[in-house]
Amino acid sequence: MRVTILHAILLLAFAGAARAQTGDPRQPDPFARGAWHFETAAIGALEAWNYNTSHEELYGLDQGITYGWRDGVAIRMQQRLIYVSQRAQDAVVLGLTIGVRTRVIKRGRWSAFVQGDVGVSHTALATPPRGTRFNYLAIGGGGAIVRIHPRVHLVSTLQLIHISNNGIKGASRNPDIEAIGPSLGLLIRF
Repeated sequence: MRVTILHAILLLAFAGAARAQTGDPRQPDPFARGAWHFETAAIGALEAWNYNTSHEELYGLDQGITYGWRDGVAIRMQQRLIYVSQRAQDAVVLGLTIGVRTRVIKRGRWSAFVQGDVGVSHTALATPPRGTRFNYLAIGGGGAIVRIHPRVHLVSTLQLIHISNNGIKGASRNPDIEAIGPSLGLLIRF
């Protein structure tokens, strides 16, 4: 009987600590406060509407880090390499963006999110044609994250990519690219 009473006392003593835990530490949440992750993704996008003389297709790779700013919100810093297939000579856009990813739904191993990033880019050729080599980037969309390993998550998004110079060389040199497409990548905890 002493063993049973001792077990009951220990169970009650540690029940509060067990209840206060937010999740399994072996399966960390990519949106947890203070969580650092490396992220890489492949993207593809087609121009959604055309306000310039060319039609563009975008293919690229993103690499960066995410930091859990608070529960459900992660800050993202990305390096972007985007190949732009256009009617004139093709170009490669190198960009840096910073943004926010916010979870909207969490169900077991997966979470749905929305995200938005802004930044700057540079290319060796005017992108799009009649544009400039320097452009601003605005990228937004939504998607899902699925845990495939305790430290690895699969990330899939549908995003809108906006590339424009915001008229810095005048209205006649401000064509833009508005492309929509998917990305698929991995999120790996440090």
